[in-house]
Amino acid sequence: MSQSRLVLADTYEGLLGQARESWEEGDLSSAEAFYRRLVEKLGRLSDRVLARRPELHDMHREARLELSTLLSEQGRYAEAIEVEEVLLKTHPDETDALRTDLAILRLAKGETEAGLAELRALTDEEPEDAARWLVLARETRIEGRFAESRAAVERALEAGREADARLLALIHFEQFLLFKEMGQVDDALAAWERAVELEPELKDTVRRVYEMLSQVGRYTEALRYVDRDDNELQAGFQRGSIAWLRGDQTKARQEWKKVAEMDPDEFAFGHDAWVESVLRLGDPVPALKWLPTALREHGTIRLLVLAGIAWAMHRNRDLAANLFQYAIDALRRSRPPKQKLDSAEWRLLDSLVADEGIKAALRPYFAVVETVWS
Repeated sequence: MSQSRLVLADTYEGLLGQARESWEEGDLSSAEAFYRRLVEKLGRLSDRVLARRPELHDMHREARLELSTLLSEQGRYAEAIEVEEVLLKTHPDETDALRTDLAILRLAKGETEAGLAELRALTDEEPEDAARWLVLARETRIEGRFAESRAAVERALEAGREADARLLALIHFEQFLLFKEMGQVDDALAAWERAVELEPELKDTVRRVYEMLSQVGRYTEALRYVDRDDNELQAGFQRGSIAWLRGDQTKARQEWKKVAEMDPDEFAFGHDAWVESVLRLGDPVPALKWLPTALREHGTIRLLVLAGIAWAMHRNRDLAANLFQYAIDALRRSRPPKQKLDSAEWRLLDSLVADEGIKAALRPYFAVVETVWS
């Protein structure tokens, strides 16, 4: 590298660019090093310099927030909090937003009472701010405190009467998620319809609605919502799943075959529906050919699990185990954290993998309830 390029690389803009590029390429250790070098340099600047160059003041905030996100995505919440807390002093005009962010980081770290106390304090300070009540409703729902979440949703709706349509839609959507988790299906449906009426883009969440209805056996109603899904990967897979649940295996396979014949790369989301359709037809090879690139571009926990099941079907127990462990590592950093994969995923694996030895080896990765009949 030439001397001029070395100098450029160590500028503020150069360090930020290298940090972002490294992160995008998956080189997290290099990304972290570049971010830390950048915030160290910016942190040494005097107030007079920052006043003369406000773009550096803004860059300091961006760099610390991005570094905080990088750390929190690795489950390093204490470090993320330490990085972001500095902004309370350097950017006092953004204190409320930073306090909210830090409270959520504390919740993720496991400091439940401290995190919720800060969010409650923020609503007490501005009780007419619907957005603050919405955050409290969401975070208490995630923590499983449904009564408090419901009360916060009601306060958000009351405070948001004059709010813009999008904020009000998000409050109703949060209400839908809460009622869904509480098992109040009809109330959840009504809340979702109100949300979509106010913000049509939320129609893309319809999968959550028809999966909820399918889980409680309301198949005819679920199909009406399936018809409202513009994503044919998701809709086709669900039609097959409902046919299977109704005992019509022939129709189920027909629906899954239609999905399997589609090109998943033509869709922005719903890729897991394509993979599962392929797997349910019994041949994992098409999914195994597509998944390596897809995991880099659309990587989700669900795709990791399905990739593991695909390799188990292909009799590669070790690779399946590695993928399941990656998924569990990510689940441990989610909220609420989980230590094992869902039992529903085990039932899928159990139905698709014939080798009993492979299933026995992989079973410990799943939250399977053991009984005397197991």
